Amino acid sequence: MKETCNKSKAEILRQKAETLLKKKPSKTALQLSEVEMLKLIYELEVHQIELELQYKQLRHLWAVGEVGIDKYTKLNDLTPSGNFTLSKEGKIMELNPCGSQMLGKERVHIKNTLFSFFVSSDTKPIFNLFLAKIFNSKTKELCELTLSSNGNLPMYVYLAGIVTENEEQCLVTIVDITERKLAEEEIKNKNEELLKLNAEKDKFFSIIAHDLRSPFNALLGFTQIMVEDLSTLTFDEIQKIAVNMRNSANKLFNLLENLLQWSLMQRGLISFKPESFILLNRIAPIIELVSDTAQKKMITISYDIPEDLRVMADGQMFESVMRNLVFNALKFTHKGGKISIEVKPISDNSVEISIRDTGIGMNKRMIDNLFLLDEQTNRKGTDGEPNTGLGLIICKDFIEKHGGQLWVESEEGQGTIFYFTIPYINTPVKI
Repeated sequence: MKETCNKSKAEILRQKAETLLKKKPSKTALQLSEVEMLKLIYELEVHQIELELQYKQLRHLWAVGEVGIDKYTKLNDLTPSGNFTLSKEGKIMELNPCGSQMLGKERVHIKNTLFSFFVSSDTKPIFNLFLAKIFNSKTKELCELTLSSNGNLPMYVYLAGIVTENEEQCLVTIVDITERKLAEEEIKNKNEELLKLNAEKDKFFSIIAHDLRSPFNALLGFTQIMVEDLSTLTFDEIQKIAVNMRNSANKLFNLLENLLQWSLMQRGLISFKPESFILLNRIAPIIELVSDTAQKKMITISYDIPEDLRVMADGQMFESVMRNLVFNALKFTHKGGKISIEVKPISDNSVEISIRDTGIGMNKRMIDNLFLLDEQTNRKGTDGEPNTGLGLIICKDFIEKHGGQLWVESEEGQGTIFYFTIPYINTPVKI
């Protein structure tokens, strides 16, 4: 096919040459001798052979050029980077398939449009500066942009561009670096989160150390009195010291138990084993457990719990949450106050449990900081009962393990209501 095409071109060229020869004014034929004529014919034949050799060489170079162009076209089409030819104004003159994929449109719809149309508004100034530098500096320029088109998620890209020989256009290669950018962003967020957690834990351990020092100092003080002055103490004084020592020991035990639970939970060492059980059977023993404390403070505890209501929860975690919340209510309620526990289904698969008290309540700042490690919200109860605030943080984590929520409503001087939700079985199971 190519040879036929080349022949036809040669024939056309021959015809043009003959036409031009005929148009030339005729000249008197030269009077040449036979030797001169033979020499002229020889020169013409040599010249003809030279032309044929040049023609073959040109055909070879043409074929090599076509192969190179074909290879370049295929390489350009298959390369995983976007290749663009842009004008000085940033108009897209040429692009490869990968480039059209990056911009989210077919090539025919992208040509002759401004590349900046596909650049996010916040990085558009960077692109404009990049384009201007290419034509001004005549050297390779680099930049990073964000592409945004067709409502798709932003694509982070790396651009390298250089001006063409005629200095009227530039060649730009674009590489998708979205995965790298997202990975960098994730690492940055993780580092920030880690720094925050470390700061929280440092503050937390500072609080714990402070809370441990007080009961230990009390114990050391009482034991020193017992050692040095036991022989001079009356029975009532010894009994009073013993009561104070027991209170300090209880405070230490509760603090250490909460600390151990929190530590195990943070390391994922507390097993989570949800089971089906009747709610009342788990709450009634807790009410019985706190009855002595409630009687001493003359606090009334009432509850409204359906007898056959079953939930799906980890029994130990649930009991820990209930103990903490009921003890908290007792701790911050004045003598003669009231505590009420109410349970009600709020959906086909969730039940809401509330513990309401008529205690001292909390202001908005305390509520906002109630579940934060790095904020000290602990305060003594109405009878001077110790409190660290760690129990509530553990409760929140336990409830969230069940897919539930824990929140609080309170007003200073008006009491507090703690709410939490856990999975609910709405079809009673007969045992």
